[in-house]
Amino acid sequence: MTPEQIGLLGLGGMLLLLALRVPVAFAMGIVGFLGYAAVSGITAAYKVAGMVPYTSIATYGFSVVPLFLIMGSFLSRAGLVSDLFRMARLWVGNIPGGLVHATIVAGSLFAAASGSGLAATTVLATVCVPEMRKGGVDKVLACGTVASVGPIDQMIPPSILMVIYCIITGASLGQLLIAGILPGLLLAFGFMVLTYFRVKRNPRLAPLLGEKVAWREKFRSLTSVWGIAFLAILVLGGIYTGAFTPIEAGAVGACGAFILALATKGQNWSDLAHSLLDAAKVTAAIFLIIASAFIFGYFLAITRIPTVVSEFITGLNISPLGILIGVMIMYLIIGMFVDMVAALFITLPVIFPAMIKLGFDPIWFGVLIVMQCEIALISPPFGLSLFIVKGVVKDVTLNEVIKGIFPFFIVDLIVLALYIAFPQIALFLPQQMMGK
Repeated sequence: MTPEQIGLLGLGGMLLLLALRVPVAFAMGIVGFLGYAAVSGITAAYKVAGMVPYTSIATYGFSVVPLFLIMGSFLSRAGLVSDLFRMARLWVGNIPGGLVHATIVAGSLFAAASGSGLAATTVLATVCVPEMRKGGVDKVLACGTVASVGPIDQMIPPSILMVIYCIITGASLGQLLIAGILPGLLLAFGFMVLTYFRVKRNPRLAPLLGEKVAWREKFRSLTSVWGIAFLAILVLGGIYTGAFTPIEAGAVGACGAFILALATKGQNWSDLAHSLLDAAKVTAAIFLIIASAFIFGYFLAITRIPTVVSEFITGLNISPLGILIGVMIMYLIIGMFVDMVAALFITLPVIFPAMIKLGFDPIWFGVLIVMQCEIALISPPFGLSLFIVKGVVKDVTLNEVIKGIFPFFIVDLIVLALYIAFPQIALFLPQQMMGK
């Protein structure tokens, strides 16, 4: 068999293992090792398996992963999402769908201090769903809102998913983090517009609260969230101005989050231990996937599959935009059935070179990929955000959660189309950052 044939067989074997629910890290590691052995011999495969797990992880650049996770973990356990929700309720609670808007605002603000969409979904489901239902919001709408808003965390920096994209592609992490700000805010705004018109059409979905809130009380509520706002501005502003690198920003954010949690909620040793343990567990899982992905990547490289696919794609008699749309449709389908982190490690080494050769900006393409990962989290039948909400909210069925996310899913697709049609939505801030 030729190396290319072995590579295609390896990709097929990978998909089969994932379909059999073999953990992503083990599937990539097994296929990568056996495939490398088939092409270069068992001795070479043992050398790669012995060298790559350490050399791929023991790099300074990867320290940003646990730092971003620790930052979000401290703030999550400090209960600051409740403060964000109460503040947002005072500001937007009296417009149609007020409590739903408050959830969207709180989720978007929390995203600026957390790096995991799944963690954000869990926290929002715990805090916001009971508050919305207490205020008369329809159960399906409440659950659909939380399931859809949580994944925005992956777009608004700090974002672990953006770190993973940059690890795979070599793109600038600082630029990609800054590029996610406007797209994330646009998506949140789109959700709020959707909610406003849905509730105006059917007020029973979310009855008006009828609370009269003085401006003095609204501004006073900001004092409860000034810390998290300052922290987000410090981290993002530092990256944007070049005052510190993304890794240094992660360190500043983690330290600031600990001080903030200590000052506002009185963290004890137990809280500290649990926060660090939560971050360590997720970090270990991510690094295991990364180490296995590098072994798999070595296998793909020696089979020349990325080069062959890149040459095939760029040689098609189709416009670059048509190819891009085809790739986006491919990721929409993949996201319905496969964990997108695994999908990125499998597909990006093959797809990314072709996208660059076609002239697409790597930062803009990164925003599109992150958006696809957001959509995947709410895509039935296997969207993880759906199952998280179902697990937290005990009296809701999975079908009800899916019904709740459907309107938001449509908005996701519309916003994705806007990102494709208007690249400057993503590229404006990075270009200003670079002085272009």
